[in-house]
Order: sequence, then structure tokens, then C-alpha cells
Amino acid sequence: MQPDVTPTEARSGIITGRVILVLVLSSIGAVAALAFVWYLLIPHG
Repeated sequence: MQPDVTPTEARSGIITGRVILVLVLSSIGAVAALAFVWYLLIPHG
């Protein structure tokens, strides 16, 4: 038997998933930006 999920619980689950997704994407974006700046700043011999 599966417990019934109320619309509020379903919505909070969707919101949580979206927040985690945004955090992951922003982290990846920050790392990519840092790597790009680092690449630009390092003198290429």
C-alpha cells in the first residue's frame, strides 16, 4: 500500500527538485566561469 501524496506534498517535492537543480546548475556555472577566467589569466607560453 502506497501512502497518498497530497497536492501540497507533491508541489513541495517538485519545488525541492527544482531548487536542487538550480543549485547544481549554478555550481557548474560558477566552476565553468572560474575555469574560463583562470584560463584567460594564465599566460600562455
